[in-house]
Amino acid sequence: MILVLEIKKIKRTGLFPAFLGGALAASAFPVINMAFRTELFTSQDLPPADILLNGNWEMSATFHCFLAVLGACILYHTEFANRAIEKLHMLPVSQGKVFFCKNLLLLLLFLPVFLIETCFLLFCAWHWFPGETPGAETLLENMGFSLAAILPVLVLSTLIASLAKNMWISLGIGVIGMFLGQMTVSYDTLFSRIYTFCLPYCCLTSSSQPEDIFPILGICAAETILLGAIKLFLIKIRRTPV
Repeated sequence: MILVLEIKKIKRTGLFPAFLGGALAASAFPVINMAFRTELFTSQDLPPADILLNGNWEMSATFHCFLAVLGACILYHTEFANRAIEKLHMLPVSQGKVFFCKNLLLLLLFLPVFLIETCFLLFCAWHWFPGETPGAETLLENMGFSLAAILPVLVLSTLIASLAKNMWISLGIGVIGMFLGQMTVSYDTLFSRIYTFCLPYCCLTSSSQPEDIFPILGICAAETILLGAIKLFLIKIRRTPV
């Protein structure tokens, strides 16, 4: 029921067009990249899916992080506008459920985003690597992996957005966090392995091993649970009378 209400709230917010535009922009990048640098990619002795992911995933992950931050800001901007969130607090509705439903809604919106991107990557593999296996299985596995990697970013972004009444403050914090992740992801340090905004830059290729994948998934799960627990703790503090 709460999820249905959340969907009704965002019909006029521009969230759906924003995600569609983000999906098309992220999907168009591999096509443009392949068109202008065809020889560089086709000369590599790797499976087509691995070549496409290695060459384009960093830019795609940047789009994903920005969409997560923007989506969270839009969702909570509708709550803070006209002091609607204060009216929401007076209703017999669990604030924790509202928070997690917003995250679920954003995660569901990322499903078509990743699906569109996967279709474009398959097109690139089919068009520029004729006669080779496009690697549909690898791309689909990467899509599921990416959904898990974006989840802690969603929870962190909605947590920040829920604490700032001004949407530009939460958007600014999110963008700073996003670019910090972009700058540090290339360094093999502990920070780059556990920093929330670095996680979406990981991709799953045909050469990925379980010992590489499961630690990342464990970090994603741990951060998601921790951030969710922080939100519940903050809700409990705010309800405690002074």
